[in-house]
Amino acid sequence: MQHLKKGDQFVVACVESPETAPSVIAAARYFAERLRDKQLMLLNVSRKEKAEWIKDFGIPYVAMSGDWVTAIEGLPTAFNAVLAVTAVDSSAPRTSIANAHTLLRTFRKCKIAYLVVNAELTHYSPINAALTVDYHRESKEKLIWASYLARFLGAELTIATPQYRDAGLRELQSNNIRYIDKVFPPLGITYRSKRLPVKGNNLRSNPDLQAIDILQPDILIARATDPRATDPLDWIFGTPDRLLLTHPSHTPILFLNPRDDLYILCD
Repeated sequence: MQHLKKGDQFVVACVESPETAPSVIAAARYFAERLRDKQLMLLNVSRKEKAEWIKDFGIPYVAMSGDWVTAIEGLPTAFNAVLAVTAVDSSAPRTSIANAHTLLRTFRKCKIAYLVVNAELTHYSPINAALTVDYHRESKEKLIWASYLARFLGAELTIATPQYRDAGLRELQSNNIRYIDKVFPPLGITYRSKRLPVKGNNLRSNPDLQAIDILQPDILIARATDPRATDPLDWIFGTPDRLLLTHPSHTPILFLNPRDDLYILCD
């Protein structure tokens, strides 16, 4: 473990191998430098030998023995982290956290936002960021992170709204949209709006996938699938968040987990 200054806030690059580390570090450094000068830290966790290669990057790091799930859950408390960055790789085996299925399982208890990048991507500027505002309460947390991207990274925002037939869902969505009018104007944040067309069964369709296909953003802010509300069809077609990670566009995804104790950066 390299010495870390007490009191600093960190963007943590979760690096598993020297092959995928450069793209993760590039994205993490980009965010760390712009989110009010947060510090950059590397994290590697192994059940075997500690990763000696992590020293070669010349960045403060923690290389520890144990399991990734425990380390990820402790990011905001043990490491004072405000954002985690990791990689997804379609060719990674199930034993690797870069495997889409394993990644989502590993980060399921993550209490901070986590950016997932494809191992091939290294370019993050300029950023066109998109998010969907639906009926879930996490839409408000997505909007807060959208405001960070606009204020600190100079991102151009597009907010997509799925169209619901159900009056109750429309009311919940309207509450989230009103939140935009409350938060964005005082901060001078502007955005483009896009209505997503009704597509089949409202509740089974994935508006985030629609947003990627229609808007083709540089980064999508998305809600991870709630494991408490799984659908039997997910076992056949894959969960919505897994479909995002395996989308052929390789769009980086900034995930927020559906949790009651989510930590939100509030600079």
